[in-house]
Amino acid sequence: MVIRRLVVGVDASAPSRAAIRWATAHAAGFDAEVLLVHVADDEWGTVGSVLIDEVDDQAGRTLSAAEAFARSLHPDVPVRTELRRGSPMVELAAFSEPGTALVVGTHKTGFHYGRAFGSRSLQLANLATGPVAVIPGVSSRLRSGVVVGVDDTPAGEAAVDLAADLAASHACELLAVRSSGASTAVDIERDDQREDWQRRRDDDARALMSAVLDRARRRQPAIVIRARVVRRPAGMALNELARSAELLVIGDSRRAEARLGTLGAVAYDVLLNVSSPTIVVHAPLDVERVDARNTEGEHDAIG
Repeated sequence: MVIRRLVVGVDASAPSRAAIRWATAHAAGFDAEVLLVHVADDEWGTVGSVLIDEVDDQAGRTLSAAEAFARSLHPDVPVRTELRRGSPMVELAAFSEPGTALVVGTHKTGFHYGRAFGSRSLQLANLATGPVAVIPGVSSRLRSGVVVGVDDTPAGEAAVDLAADLAASHACELLAVRSSGASTAVDIERDDQREDWQRRRDDDARALMSAVLDRARRRQPAIVIRARVVRRPAGMALNELARSAELLVIGDSRRAEARLGTLGAVAYDVLLNVSSPTIVVHAPLDVERVDARNTEGEHDAIG
């Protein structure tokens, strides 16, 4: 996957500036363009025309300030702006496509694990078809390395490919992480049986990791790759291991039709407690359509 355009949702917040800083740096390294988008929330459509004009004036000033900031960081990066009205995450998702990354900032820093009650980045990641980058509003100057979550889905393969490319472009190490822990409680009473079951899970995780490392090395032979199998829940482990990384990349299997609340469990957990710049990668659209047709066929057969 080659990212040629970064669409950044902007407002006047510190996380928005962090998102602009990250997007322009990425664009400078990949010969990509940056589109800064400010969305005036559609609730303003219920107020009078005078207030709407005031909102538009404020939105224009917000975009101008964001553009000036972006150009001051990387003058050679092509930067455009666009003003829209509507639901912010829905409007941003409309720009999503392969080769376009949506970028948003977040106040979340992962310091209160499990205490977050909602995030607009979850809505955006669920609605998008292309990659979504979520950037915490904290300094990333001392971060190094790329971390990727490993699974056996098409989205997971796409995440490994992108992570390998990013590690190569940043000339940094790639850490591949796979959890062998169960996502639900296992109904095994005896300790020896549970340990035997866990060892089998560990072996399966290592076998999958071996295939993933081969894939990443074929794609980017020059990068240094490390692998780690953990028994902690995947979302928690990824956020902890990526706390000092430049970037965390995770895959999320797509549905035939985007629906709120159906984001994969690991992606959901990671984004609620994000600790580092994080990209959510979806399965290629052609794979989605094939999976959707196969699922429909299975439903017909069962029915």
